[in-house]
Amino acid sequence: MFFGRLNLGTNLFEDDFLVLFRLRLLSVLLMLSLASCFAPKELIRELDLFNNTIINNVEISRHYFEVDGDRLFYAAAGDPLRPALVIIHGTPGSWQQYARYMLNEKLRERFYVIVVDRPGWGHSVAGDTQEIISYQRHATIFSAFSVALKNTSNQQPVILVGHSLGSSIAPRVAMDYPGSINGLLLLAGTLSPELSGPRWYNQAARLPIITWLIGNDLKKSNLEILALRGEMEAMAPLWLNLKIPTIVVQGMSDVNVYPENADFAEKNFDPKLTEVIRLEHEGHLFPLTRREDVVAWSLCLLDRIAIKVSVCDQG
Repeated sequence: MFFGRLNLGTNLFEDDFLVLFRLRLLSVLLMLSLASCFAPKELIRELDLFNNTIINNVEISRHYFEVDGDRLFYAAAGDPLRPALVIIHGTPGSWQQYARYMLNEKLRERFYVIVVDRPGWGHSVAGDTQEIISYQRHATIFSAFSVALKNTSNQQPVILVGHSLGSSIAPRVAMDYPGSINGLLLLAGTLSPELSGPRWYNQAARLPIITWLIGNDLKKSNLEILALRGEMEAMAPLWLNLKIPTIVVQGMSDVNVYPENADFAEKNFDPKLTEVIRLEHEGHLFPLTRREDVVAWSLCLLDRIAIKVSVCDQG
């Protein structure tokens, strides 16, 4: 395995967000809400920020991490000798959607802030393909990445932050590789097998005409959603292996992920290590609209790991 620095000369942010915007349009026309998407004003704001602030920011570095033929792309800011905060996107997605967190001074004062392209998306490659991979393989890649970060930082903690499908994947790292990470912040994620089944429009998206209309990225995203129940069922007996401080945050007006996943976390996670936060009147995209709360939860989680506090502010 190795770390490699990468300098990108092209702006792929616009392409990623055009894919998400097309998803929004298709969901209106065809009722195919396959994944999270941005309202136009959010798209414009994030795109402007990326073009004007992030893409040429010399304080943000871009790297590859390779292990066993898999290549993980990530962007980072801050001191690599500090604890690492690793942000994992959902489906479809890319690191650029969460790049703003690398500019947050409160985070950078205490963390090495990292945002990744999940394997099979963006610049990250699983083997020699861009196909979807299992949660077990995600866990193998992210655990190796976490161990490498710890070795670089003299064993500082690593916290995984997942949004949407990223929140479904992140716990698998701690389940399969205890000790590789030290905390979890799970935002708007499906956790319950009973609440993870595909909806009718996911099934409809398998039809050839609709597959053609939505394109390769959304086809791949839909395949990840169709695989979600099987992955959650496989994880069901492993929740007892989750022995690290965890914060679960769920918007109670989320139409992409059932809010009852918060109830599942309360019933199945270790109550001594888990805090569940419910956000009234919030939907699926609160990590983009309530960034200061996400920052506060991340910092509180680090304090919980250091046994400085037991409960975080509800936001």
